[in-house]
Amino acid sequence: MAIAAMMLLTIADVLMKGFFNRPIKGTFEVVELLLVFVVFFGVAEVFRADGNICCDVVDHALGIRGRATLQAFGALSSLAFLLLLGWAMIEPAWDTVNHPQRTQEIGIPLYAHWVPIFIGTALSMVAAAAVFWTRLQLRTSKDEI
Repeated sequence: MAIAAMMLLTIADVLMKGFFNRPIKGTFEVVELLLVFVVFFGVAEVFRADGNICCDVVDHALGIRGRATLQAFGALSSLAFLLLLGWAMIEPAWDTVNHPQRTQEIGIPLYAHWVPIFIGTALSMVAAAAVFWTRLQLRTSKDEI
């Protein structure tokens, strides 16, 4: 929905500028905010679908248990990275609350950008934890084979 809104708003802005010489005020800022939604909610969806890019460099040399262990380690590494990323984002986000700034044209508070960032990152963490748990369960079930 955010991509569609970005596209439609941009088209409307271009048409308004072209036909009436009156662009839509704040289009760039709204599109910028919608882009934050697209990126961070998109990342969460990639983690949920377990769709991260994977290079099978040593997988052919490992057995079933080795591959399952490697996949579980990769999922755990992703979760650790997301936790570190979330922790690193707290201070700059808090700075936008303590020292409020607004966008130039229509005055969107900059801390509003952090809301979808934190929600998307939290959803990514949940999805990565679920993938790790699934990988761990698959590894355990393959150990029984």
